[in-house]
Amino acid sequence: MREIMRDFAELIMRGTGSAFLIASLLGMLSLYFLPAALFSAAAVCLVGLRDGAAKGAAVVLAAAVPVAVCAVLIPPRPGLEFPLLGLLWPLALASAELLRRGGGQGQVLLVIGAVCMSGAIAIELISGDAAVFWKAWLQHAVRGVKGATVEGFEENGTLVLMNGLIAFLVGASAFLTLLLARWWQSLVYNPDQFGPEFQQLRLPRLALAVAIALVAAAHYWHPALQMHFLLVAIMMYAFQGLAVVHGVVEQRGIGWAGWLPPYIALVFVPQIGAVGLAALGAVDVLANFRRFPAVARPAS
Repeated sequence: MREIMRDFAELIMRGTGSAFLIASLLGMLSLYFLPAALFSAAAVCLVGLRDGAAKGAAVVLAAAVPVAVCAVLIPPRPGLEFPLLGLLWPLALASAELLRRGGGQGQVLLVIGAVCMSGAIAIELISGDAAVFWKAWLQHAVRGVKGATVEGFEENGTLVLMNGLIAFLVGASAFLTLLLARWWQSLVYNPDQFGPEFQQLRLPRLALAVAIALVAAAHYWHPALQMHFLLVAIMMYAFQGLAVVHGVVEQRGIGWAGWLPPYIALVFVPQIGAVGLAALGAVDVLANFRRFPAVARPAS
């Protein structure tokens, strides 16, 4: 897999034309298969990381043309008329530029979290009721999903959380895009740099205090926003929790048996997995588990 990804990254960086072709092809595919959006945005992000925001923006502007034409000629599924790339491309470029200028992954995660929180606030305040806004969107979107109904979202309580869940998913997708691009960059140009960099991801204590204050203040200012803020905070600190797991596993030399369980939890019980990792990440802000020295292993 590493070899395949390295070859793919080298293909992207072969030239502007190659990057444009890959970003646009994946972008058109993302209109009908959403995960492709992460790879399209990661291709743009890789260009931005290596060659700067200007070249990355040029690739985005060029790739946007065939994606828009494809959307007109072959309309996407209901609810996806505004492509996810409309959010991921700008976030990917901004993240790449911040990281390229010396900002750490923690700073990038803070910016993405702030953007997602701002988006949740804007939708809630402009619409007057985000649940009503997302219900109207769902009534349109479920037409393309066999057996899905808006009533199902209402009954399980998801509709009330939709604003925060969308912010959670967009933020997680944007940061995963950056991590993927950074991994590609490491494979091609800086072998073995990605792991240590991610393991050092740590949000500042002030950010935790601000997040707690926002969640508490929302209870009195605008109660509907409280869960939205909390979901975005969970997204941010879940990534720090993952960094803690990988950092401690590396220090202790535990191997795959140490970092695999959290990923299994995220796949099979995502709610528990995300909240558990976020709790670990939040506690790490105070405890800094990665400061402890590795346990010496006896010589064989």
